[in-house]
Amino acid sequence: MGLSSAMQWWEEWQLRILVLASCFIQYVLFFSFWVRRVPLLRRLRVLVWVAYIAGGAVAIYALAALFNRRKQTCDGESSALEILWAPVLLIHLGGQPLISAYSLEDNDLWKRHTITLVSQVTVALYDFCKWWSGEKILLTAAILLFLLGILKFANKPFSLRSSSFNSLQSFNTRFILPQQQEHGFEHSLEEYVQEAKKCVLEREACSQGWKIESNYMFADLSASYSFRITQLPYFVKLDHMHAYNALHACVADTFNGLYCKIGSIETYLNLRSFVLFSFLALASLVLFTKSHKDGYNEKDITVTYILFGCTTALEFFFPCLVISSFIPYCVSVNQKYNVMSNDIVSQYNLVSFCVRKKKPTLMMKLATFNFLRQFINKHWYIEHVPRAFQVTGVVRQHVNHGWKNYIYGAASYRRFNDLQGQWALRRHHQLGWSLKKPFDQSILIWHIATDLCFYHPNTSPQCRQEEGTQCSRDISNYMAYLLLIRPES
Repeated sequence: MGLSSAMQWWEEWQLRILVLASCFIQYVLFFSFWVRRVPLLRRLRVLVWVAYIAGGAVAIYALAALFNRRKQTCDGESSALEILWAPVLLIHLGGQPLISAYSLEDNDLWKRHTITLVSQVTVALYDFCKWWSGEKILLTAAILLFLLGILKFANKPFSLRSSSFNSLQSFNTRFILPQQQEHGFEHSLEEYVQEAKKCVLEREACSQGWKIESNYMFADLSASYSFRITQLPYFVKLDHMHAYNALHACVADTFNGLYCKIGSIETYLNLRSFVLFSFLALASLVLFTKSHKDGYNEKDITVTYILFGCTTALEFFFPCLVISSFIPYCVSVNQKYNVMSNDIVSQYNLVSFCVRKKKPTLMMKLATFNFLRQFINKHWYIEHVPRAFQVTGVVRQHVNHGWKNYIYGAASYRRFNDLQGQWALRRHHQLGWSLKKPFDQSILIWHIATDLCFYHPNTSPQCRQEEGTQCSRDISNYMAYLLLIRPES
């Protein structure tokens, strides 16, 4: 096949390939939720990033190709079905409910997505109104798809704006202030310490389920002492297992609110809108099935069936997923999955990275560009260990010990919160200089020191397996991971 034949084939199939590729990317984005949450699938996250970037680009390029194609060819019936693909591309631009943002910075780009919404909806409607020549049944199907596409696309910038840092702070402020007004007065620090200490000393272990009401602590927003004291009595009464599950439920809710549209559909009205989306897609598929297709291109008919069928199935996946969360068997499976995924602690060991504990892979050898080599070289040494439950237990014991034996008033409460390792250096005051460094430098110094002590010749293999020793190293590696790999955290 010569160059001219290849170009002719591409001109014929370009739009079909683009719309089918856009549909495939939407399926990748829908199932990317589990790739992002399951540690065993972390190597596939680069595909999620590519799909997230390519999803909007391919759909916009397909709309532009549709506009140019209709402008160049006005041959009527042979390509009339192509104009039905415009609202489907708008649906694809709306994205999937299980991924609204790939990183925190994406939430601040909601204004850009609003401009994209206006421009692409205008182009799609212009294309449709100028070149539509089909029957009334197909026209009805197209109107339903346009309604679905515009609603879904409009929901995207709204979800991003709701998950932005400023909106999160504003929402949490509106949530906490009524809690303060409910009490009629504001606790002082001394009053809070005394009541909190009483709660800790008088607590009785229980396993009653409890969930943190607000994610204010993840927005750098300091809650009032009155609000804290309303939450503390319920939390301290939980045994370690149920307290651990409550914290992870809060973290999962925060993840959904920041990176998914789930946070914006928890209200009854928004949940109903997602059910409406499903039936709009189904109605358009039924109308297209009943319409007359004589004279249309067979290949376009096949592509349209694929687009409508896959879009309808994708719109029904999410409501079915929500409904399945109330089925006992599915709830049990989901709990087992949460136990597996929530117990993972990311690890990054600077010493292992420097001595190249792992051999270079083919991917690292092929990374000829310096920035790509550094990226792969850095992320290849990330490990994940199932130690979150143990690490959380050690931290909780430390906090309980502080409340029982160290905190007696406001001054001791502040000193306890400012501890960075002073207790560990009670017998080694000459190392106090390491705590006077900037926080990031102190983390690196203590990280390297922890690793050297862990492998010191005087440390026996049996001692390395002790709970406290292993947890110390896990926490050290996790702090290095946050500093070097996730500094935005």
